[in-house]
Amino acid sequence: MSLRVAVDFGTSSTCVVASLYGREPQVVMIDGHPLLPSSVYCAEDGTLFVGREAERQAAVDPSRYEPNPKRRIDEGELLLGTTVVPVLDAIRAVLERAISEARRLAGGAEVDLLVLTHPADWGVIRTRVLRQAAAKLANEIALVPEPVAAALFHAATFTPSSSDRTVEYSDEVGDVLAVLDMGAGTVDVSVVKKESGPASQAGYRVLATKGDPSFGGADIDQALLELIGEQVAHADPEAWRALMEARTLGDRRRRRVLRQDVRGAKETLSRHAYTDVPMPPPFADAHVTREDLERLIAGPLGRAVAMTAMAIEEAGLRPKQLTGVFLVGGTSRIPMVARLVHERLGIVPITLDQPETVVARGAMRTALPRPRPGTPKPATAPRAVAAAPPSGGTPVAQRTATPSAGFAQAPAAPQQAVSTQPTSPAGGFVHPAPSTYPAKPSSGGGRKKALIGAALFALVALVVAGVVFLMQPDEEEPKQGSDKQLTAFGYTFSYPADWTQTDTVQQDKQVAIRPRGEEDGPNFVSVQQFDIGYDFEDNREQFISQLRSRLNESGRIITGFNPDDKFAGRSVITYAEGYPERDKATAWLVIAKDDKQLSIGCQWAGDARQKVEDACKKVVRTVKFTGE
Repeated sequence: MSLRVAVDFGTSSTCVVASLYGREPQVVMIDGHPLLPSSVYCAEDGTLFVGREAERQAAVDPSRYEPNPKRRIDEGELLLGTTVVPVLDAIRAVLERAISEARRLAGGAEVDLLVLTHPADWGVIRTRVLRQAAAKLANEIALVPEPVAAALFHAATFTPSSSDRTVEYSDEVGDVLAVLDMGAGTVDVSVVKKESGPASQAGYRVLATKGDPSFGGADIDQALLELIGEQVAHADPEAWRALMEARTLGDRRRRRVLRQDVRGAKETLSRHAYTDVPMPPPFADAHVTREDLERLIAGPLGRAVAMTAMAIEEAGLRPKQLTGVFLVGGTSRIPMVARLVHERLGIVPITLDQPETVVARGAMRTALPRPRPGTPKPATAPRAVAAAPPSGGTPVAQRTATPSAGFAQAPAAPQQAVSTQPTSPAGGFVHPAPSTYPAKPSSGGGRKKALIGAALFALVALVVAGVVFLMQPDEEEPKQGSDKQLTAFGYTFSYPADWTQTDTVQQDKQVAIRPRGEEDGPNFVSVQQFDIGYDFEDNREQFISQLRSRLNESGRIITGFNPDDKFAGRSVITYAEGYPERDKATAWLVIAKDDKQLSIGCQWAGDARQKVEDACKKVVRTVKFTGE
């Protein structure tokens, strides 16, 4: 059994990505979350609790709790309550918990290769501590600088154009990148260049790096707490002082809960203009706004952006010479960060919906076996289109509108907007992201976005890679010559006996099948379920209008949109998208009933069109919701 694991051990949270048998890497869910708190708690008997278990135990005695052991790496020892704990042991406890979750999901397999990330400016002593903490947790251990890992992830996803960046795989992407990593404890910025040779790591060389170890998300939390104190302390200055000094167990518990609420308020202000913070007696609840927060952090964030400009200059470059500026880490969610980068550098930075996972997922790219020359790159199962997706699916070999037609051949040139003509471009495809269904049908309205095109494309990339570790659905082994049956996520379908289930994304209710012997190949059929949020039969035109509108707004090549098509004897909605200069193609077929939708993507490459079409027909003909 081959298990490869990448761990991004962060100041406040740790992310784990795993790949079993060389399959598509998946973020490992721990306690139902993609991130494990990096915190530790030492019980009186010396037992070390990690993550959310540590957070829960901290309610008993906060003095035995350390939320950020990475920030204490230079100290050698931690005093937790009355127990002295080596920092190395605290870090190892976090890594051991993270890796044990990956092993558990892989059936207890040993870790063949463990990739650990670290800040680019960590020297020999710090990296030695990290390596020692991971000793014997894997057969082989490798270390990768965090900005290099982030560059690897983004370079595999983004291609520059004259005026924009598009989501597209390319080995030639990302010649020179700036990575601004804003975590809970530090701000690090690095400029990395893609090249080969002994001076490079994982194909990238760090040209310049700068860091600020005195500022991070935890410092923003503290600043926000002090602002709240200015609002409420006047009610009882002595009670506030006692709460902040936390000399008694009761005050330590109240302060811990308050800090959690303040951190939650900070995260809320990344999405909303204001929020309220519940306060312990005798204080009234506090009201804070995004404007308050930005006023607090304008100085430190301005210095972080200035540090980015200095690193670019130190690398001998101008901002316009960069492939892109990528934002990494939870603090990069704050809208002001992207705004300041754009104002200072003239570049719209790129970030993701979950920037905390980027480093670990990029690090995993160094752990995956490289394809042999002449073999296709592994294809990821496509993300299906929701009722109103922001973009279309993978490349389409679109069919004609006749009920008996199969996949039609591609035309010479694509169209740029949704067309009802049955044209069919063939080529490489970008996988779509889902949409959030409205609670009830509405006429909608203008939803033009400013300065987020790059972020939208980055979101697509994140969706494609997936965020949940592999969980196999129930797959019935067929009798000789008969079809297989697959049941998962509220739907079931049959497929040919010489095909096999290869991909499962539990969070997205998605599975994919491929021809046996082509488990890493480009030919597949993908099925995904969505909850619409309203009755399809009663609001069919609303559904179709939203789908057509989103495809138009996506900026992708969309052709052959047909809301009244027939395929394999069923009524389906079909459309096509893609680039004609490539040799892959996919057909998208949408089936909806009640408040549920199934999106089926059928992709083929080269001369496999008929084989994929036959499998696609079988899936479409037999697929049904398990409640039917």
